[in-house]
Amino acid sequence: MVRISRRFYGWWIVAVSAITLLLAGGIGYYTFGAFFTPLVGEFGWNRAQISLSMSIMGLIGLAGPLFGMWVERFGARRTMMLGALVMGLAFACLGFTSSLHYFYVMYFVVAVGQMAILHIPVLTLVSQWFEKRRGLAMGVSVAGLGLGGMIMLPLSAYLISLLGWQWTYRILGMAICLILLPLINLVVRNTPGDMGMLPDGDSRAQRDDDCAARPCGNTGAQVWTLSSALRTSTFWMLVAAFTLVFTGTSSVIAHAVPFFVGQGFSNQMASTIVGSAVGVSILGRIGTGYLCDRVPVKYAAMLFFVLQVVALLVLISAGTGAAVPAFIAIFGLAMGGLFVLEPLVIREYFGLSSFASIYGGLWAFETLGWGAGPYITGYVFDKTGSYDSAFLVFLVATLVATALIMLVRSPRLSAS
Repeated sequence: MVRISRRFYGWWIVAVSAITLLLAGGIGYYTFGAFFTPLVGEFGWNRAQISLSMSIMGLIGLAGPLFGMWVERFGARRTMMLGALVMGLAFACLGFTSSLHYFYVMYFVVAVGQMAILHIPVLTLVSQWFEKRRGLAMGVSVAGLGLGGMIMLPLSAYLISLLGWQWTYRILGMAICLILLPLINLVVRNTPGDMGMLPDGDSRAQRDDDCAARPCGNTGAQVWTLSSALRTSTFWMLVAAFTLVFTGTSSVIAHAVPFFVGQGFSNQMASTIVGSAVGVSILGRIGTGYLCDRVPVKYAAMLFFVLQVVALLVLISAGTGAAVPAFIAIFGLAMGGLFVLEPLVIREYFGLSSFASIYGGLWAFETLGWGAGPYITGYVFDKTGSYDSAFLVFLVATLVATALIMLVRSPRLSAS
């Protein structure tokens, strides 16, 4: 009994965060490729047209600061419950698609719900519950997204082969509602203070001792808001770096399945390859969190940016016997690290005072790259019959991002 009573409730928050990202993120982000070929076969749409739906989803990130303010005002719990309801119902409604415009509208609504349940509320929640082990807690939480991709992508392909794409959309959408709504309601609490606790499960005496040895919470006189962060070069260099790198990441996530189908693999096998890469990303997510608890976050970012460069090189040289396992290992690690780095750079350079809104601000700008990547890639393929030119452009963009992240410095709060 003693051991159970002393177990920190924050790890239950991490567990529910991971399950949320597994279902909502795994379905919303990673199953897209499994539906690609069936939709082409059903409606005759080209790759640019289908990819535009993912670009529309990405552009919802422009409202990131608004979602961040909602989280700060209403709390992560209420925001996540609303997001689960909206996303789940809209994803189920994709099973009734009969026109391209309907398809776009439903993906728009899915994206709205997804923004309300994924990174901004989940990682704000984890940031409130942890301080000393925040990197590890975030890494374990975001590992749920990797596990979701590893499970949901091949599962979706299997369900499509068994039941058709329409029923697969409906089943996955209802799963989001029926599992996540009660789970979030029963378990999630916005802050440790809601349960009379402190971050990391510390006692008040432990907290006072730790804060005497090192700063806690929002340190010094610098209390950042989104407005003050927008006036720093640090924020804009982070925006530029992550926008460039995620242009390539999102394009590979959207097009890797049809890419490998074009290499002669079945839709099921191609989905399994990409799902395996997402599975490897779990190591990248947890490892990044662990690493960033020990080294400056920008050095970790440089490492994972370079891994994406190597992964794009592997795709450009696809056809060799080692290409598939190399892609699974390298892109998996890169993708995993990239998704953990965003909240950690915000915490590193701007603290917790307005974490959700500043993180939302980063999303609002970088989403231009996230949304543009899949459409550009589909357009290039429709024009040239190959993905190589698009992958080469994204490789160069990631190199530029690596150079930018090297130049990032801690910001100074303006007196104005």
